[in-house]
Amino acid sequence: AFVTRRLRGTSPYVIALIQVLTGIVILAPLADFNALPSSPQSWAMVATIGVVHTGVMYAFLYSAIQKLPVVLTGTLSFLYPVVAILVDILAYGHVLMPGQALGGAAILLAAVGTTLNITPRHLLPGTRRA
Repeated sequence: AFVTRRLRGTSPYVIALIQVLTGIVILAPLADFNALPSSPQSWAMVATIGVVHTGVMYAFLYSAIQKLPVVLTGTLSFLYPVVAILVDILAYGHVLMPGQALGGAAILLAAVGTTLNITPRHLLPGTRRA
């Protein structure tokens, strides 16, 4: 996010492409090419995940990072994994473990606190901001 904010003149599509290509180069040696999908339906699902869920999402994210204040960018970063888990619950019926639910709640609480500029000092009576 830090580097992306400095690249205001660079298209978010180019930034997303560079990040994805870098990931391919780094992760390719770890891939098991014998376990590739064999059916056209499986390849269609892989392509959908790659193009829509990665490419389009990264383009939106990097575009937002360049335009939004830092506080909102941080909030988006917090919320992304929680939204992914909620989609997993709704789409696939995944059941969260208590620790996972607690972690999601902590992330949401942190996002609200960051967005509303609530700090522990604001919550304690008799304390002033330094």
